[in-house]
Amino acid sequence: MGLFKELVLLPLAPVRGTAWVAEQITEEAERRLYDEDSIKREMLQLEIESDEGLLGEKERAAKEDELLDRLAISRQRQVEELEAGQLEPPEEEEVHGRG
Repeated sequence: MGLFKELVLLPLAPVRGTAWVAEQITEEAERRLYDEDSIKREMLQLEIESDEGLLGEKERAAKEDELLDRLAISRQRQVEELEAGQLEPPEEEEVHGRG
């Protein structure tokens, strides 16, 4: 039965392959868009450009809002992945008291 199914679906292989590639590209684009380190770098660059006078106040505020929205989505995704068991919680630094 499995062989027959594969033979029947063989003409659709290029379509399935194209769909898989598109899915992989979408996942990578989303990963980069919502990468927390990338967002932080963009925020730093935004601050530098603003300090140098390359951005107006309205433009900076709009870009900052966009970056903060992306950061919120990134953190929400991390929480969802933790709850789904796809990620391990970050390691906490141990605090040793002196005494």
